[in-house]
Amino acid sequence: MPLMQWDETMSVDVNELDTQHQELIALMNESYEAIQRHDEPALYLLIGKMRTYAAMHFETEEKYMRENNFPDLENHQKLHKKFNEDVNEFQRNLFNKTNFSQIFVFLSRWLTNHIMEQDKKYLAYIKNDPVSTEESGSLS
Repeated sequence: MPLMQWDETMSVDVNELDTQHQELIALMNESYEAIQRHDEPALYLLIGKMRTYAAMHFETEEKYMRENNFPDLENHQKLHKKFNEDVNEFQRNLFNKTNFSQIFVFLSRWLTNHIMEQDKKYLAYIKNDPVSTEESGSLS
């Protein structure tokens, strides 16, 4: 059973960002499933993918915010930085005695809250942006 489930209430009405959010959720779920299987090599690789993909996504999101003069960009960037720090810390301590499930519940709640609360704040600023209809690539 997945840790997180995408639904349309999470949409920020920007195809590229929605697709990236879905990919982050998929990576989070794959990582959580690797924990459940005790598949540490797969988990290590998935955490690396998540870090890389999150960095790319945050860069894309911040680009939209800059281009559309989102007034809370600086605070939003701080939230992104905190997520990256949390994932980096998790990866550094991956093989220590840690409750992996608890960490992933924390990260999934952070990501859900970030999409539903923080990302929704810029919705009014970029909703009508013609760039928002571009398709994005997927990490595979």
